[in-house]
This record gives sequence, C-alpha cells and structure tokens, in this order.
Amino acid sequence: MKAVFGSASEAAARVHPLGHGYGRDFWAVFAATFALNGASNMLVLFPLFVIRLGGGPKMIGAIAAFGSAMALMVRPGVPRVLARAGHKSTVFWMLLVEAIALALYAPLHSIGVPIFAVRGIHGAAEGTMRVALFSMLFSLLPEGRHGEAMTIFSLNGMMPAAFAPMLGEEIIRHFGFTAFFATAVAMCLIGAGAMTMVSKDVESRRESSSAALTAAPKLRALIFDRKLLPVWIATLLFSATVVSRINFVTPLASQRHVAQVGWYFVTYSAAAIAVRLSCGRLIDRIGIERVLAPSLFALGVGIALISRTGRPGTLELAGVIGGLGHGLSYPALSVLVIRRTHGAATGRTSAIYTSLFDIAAMIAPYVFGVIASRIGYGSMFLVAGSCALAAGAYVVIAEPAVLRRHLAGDAPAGPSQ
Repeated sequence: MKAVFGSASEAAARVHPLGHGYGRDFWAVFAATFALNGASNMLVLFPLFVIRLGGGPKMIGAIAAFGSAMALMVRPGVPRVLARAGHKSTVFWMLLVEAIALALYAPLHSIGVPIFAVRGIHGAAEGTMRVALFSMLFSLLPEGRHGEAMTIFSLNGMMPAAFAPMLGEEIIRHFGFTAFFATAVAMCLIGAGAMTMVSKDVESRRESSSAALTAAPKLRALIFDRKLLPVWIATLLFSATVVSRINFVTPLASQRHVAQVGWYFVTYSAAAIAVRLSCGRLIDRIGIERVLAPSLFALGVGIALISRTGRPGTLELAGVIGGLGHGLSYPALSVLVIRRTHGAATGRTSAIYTSLFDIAAMIAPYVFGVIASRIGYGSMFLVAGSCALAAGAYVVIAEPAVLRRHLAGDAPAGPSQ
C-alpha cells in the first residue's frame, strides 16, 4: 500500500528540494530532449509549409502519417540497436540525421515524392531516438520519486511548446521558411552537443546487453501484459487526441481569421508547466492511478473547446484546460510504464510505448483530415476531444482491478514503486 500511496515518496519530498539528486546524466538527457522538442514544436507550423506548396487537409494528414509510419517501422529493431551501439551514441547520431532531414525541407517547392522521402528520413530518425531517450529514463529517475522526477523531466516537452510555435511564426513572417528550418536544424545540433555530456556510466547501469535482451519478455507478451495493456490503450487514445492539436489548430485558426495562433500554444504549455511544477510530488502521494482519469477528462474538454475558435478568448481558454489535462496525463502514463516494466525489458516497453504515439500520429492525422474535409475543422475537434474522454472512461473501468492486484503484491520486477 505504501508503494502506491507514497509514504516513502512523501518522506523523500520532505528531505530533498525539488530537482535535488537527479544527477548530471539526468540533466544532460533533459537538455538533449529539450532541444529536440524545440525543433519538434516549431514543426506544429509545418502544415503551413504544406499549404504553401499547394496541399490541403488530406495532404497535411498524409505527410504527417507517412513520417509516423516510418518511425513505427524502425521501432521493433531499436532495442537491438541500443544493445549494440548504446543509448548515448544512438541518440547523438540520430539527432544529426534529423538535422540533415530538416535542412532538406527548405529547397522543396512542390508536393511530390521528395517531401515524402524527407519526411520518411525525419520520422525514422526521430522514432529511433525517442525509444532511446525514454529507455534511458528507467535508470535515471530517483527511487521513490518517479512521479516528481517525470513531471520535471517532461517539462522538456512543454517548455519548448510554450515558445517554439511563436518563435516559428515570427521567423516565417520576417525571414521565411528557409530560416525556419535552419533554426530547427540548430536546435538538433544543440541536442547532439548535450548528448556528448552524458557519461558512459549510463550504459553500464542499463540492462541493455544482448544476453539481457534475450532473457527479457517478448514484445507480444509485453503488449498483452495485464498490467500494461490498460496503459497502452489509454496512451493510444491520449496520443490521438494530442495529434489533432499539433496538426490542425493552425489551419482552423487561419480559416477563422485568428491573427496569432501561437497564443494557444503558449497558454496550453503554460498551464501544463504550472501543473507539473506544482503537482509533481502530489501525484506520488495520492497515486498515479488516481490522477490519470481526471487528467484525461480535462484534456478531452480542452480539445473539444477548440471547436469554438473564433470567439474572443475561446482558443486561449481551450489551451488552459487542455494544458492542465495534458500536464499530468503524460507523466502519469510514463510512470505507469516504468513501474510496471520488468527490469530487463526496458528497451522493448520503451519501443511499444513510443510506438503508440507513432501509431496515433500515423492514423489520426489522416482520419482527422478526412473528417475535417467533410464536416469541418470545428466538428473534427469534437471528435478528437471524445478520444481523451473515452480514455478517461476506460481507465475508470479498467484500472481498479489492476490496482487491486498491484496492492496485493502481484507487481512486476523492476523499478521500486
């Protein structure tokens, strides 16, 4: 019972100030991920580039889906790449590959095979490094403070999301898309530099050898594991919801003559950052499982509210509500994956977890694009919001049985809870 409701975590929180005891490697990986996410969050404006080349909603969705499909294709082989090349080296080289791919967007002047080819390279590189980065976290989170540490670590996604879209808007407005992609390239190179600061000890602390990989549970067993399956389903629905805002907020705002869509991303990210900074220790105390469903409900309401864009203050309000929900949903899902993973299976569960985001990013943009082309962007956001609401409802139904088994002592080997 104490493992879930946090007496140990509460004691640790009283002893250690926020952020204390994480170590240099934690912050180096944080910095590398921050830089990567800076580039990724600038690319929420990528649909405007597609529109400039002559594409519409379906083409926006198709290009996004192709990149995610390529990321998904490389994922099954990533655990063995990590076992042989190591996490640090893999992330470093994939950041360089992504920088090259981003540079190759700039000279494109029409929709055709080249943009899909570049998007494929981009997706494969990012898909590989996302597995490596998440897998590294298993050994970097302080014992007894997983919720707190993950909320802090996940700021490397929300903080760039607060400034990168607006930065991208200003760069495009004043200097054009070539400068826009050059800035994203620079961020990837900064991330590669941060990875050089990660110590070799990270690899020695990991169960990443070929022997350990052979002994670990297989992918199929992990996919259908009774403790992990509810997390997989909730993650898939969560990520489908988030995909809608990444790909279609800017086209909707443009259609409804909203001058600066960047403020939506600022309010969304600010709300997520605020709730993560204030509630990191709280989720360790009251239990991750108790936090997840309400957070998913808030995300669903916030995304659905985007459908009212055009009325004063509505888009910003949608950003606040959605950001509060996203702010706790993602770290909660991530901690559940870490806590329920067998110690030798971290690479494979990381591949599954990150692949779910790619599956959603591959299917949802095209589906939402078709919906938007038929019934409009506004109605599409109502459908997208319902995905998060369905995830919250599923967690309420599915998780009590899992939690009872967990409290009874049927917990997986791996990180201490």
